[in-house]
Amino acid sequence: MLDVGAGTGIATRQLLAHGASVTAVEPGRNVLARAAERTPGLRAVLADGAVLPIRDSTVDLICFAQSWHWLDAASRTPEAHRVLVDGGRWAAWWSHARADADAWFNDCWSIVERACPGTHRGQRDIDWGATVGDSSGFDLHDRIAVPWQREVSVDGWITEQASHSHIALLPEPDRLRLLDQLRAVIDEAFPDGTMSVHYETWLWIAVKA
Repeated sequence: MLDVGAGTGIATRQLLAHGASVTAVEPGRNVLARAAERTPGLRAVLADGAVLPIRDSTVDLICFAQSWHWLDAASRTPEAHRVLVDGGRWAAWWSHARADADAWFNDCWSIVERACPGTHRGQRDIDWGATVGDSSGFDLHDRIAVPWQREVSVDGWITEQASHSHIALLPEPDRLRLLDQLRAVIDEAFPDGTMSVHYETWLWIAVKA
């Protein structure tokens, strides 16, 4: 199987632990090097997931952990279809905080939406399955939503927010101001420094017809 957009190998290692035969595909050379350091014996390919250096009809499962949206929309689906065997599976998943019932969460989103034009919480609801389910050659097999609770430190949460592209690409003064505003909200909501945040992971599975 292929783990496309493998990053530092978080999903790759979990798949390996379950006995899968996995090749990690990642376009970032430095990121892939970190994945190799953390994953002894890793099979890895430096490549764009929308232009795979893989032979036709040789892959049983191709998966995209938090990465489908980064690929070129015109070529990603036919490329996944090309490398899969007949009856092979395409799987994609991503996780988002879904703490919309909490005031702190709404306050944080309001800060982000004001500072980052074009970014809004509705983007969490994009249906990745629709991008392959209506495509020739794939049948959408399943959509699954898994709710879970995440425990994370305030520092860890802020570091994670800073890594998101819509924040990381802001001019430095704007970026620092935004992070300070987020931290003020979070510190007030979680004075002990530990957050408990409701999440959902959405998974889509499609089958090559």
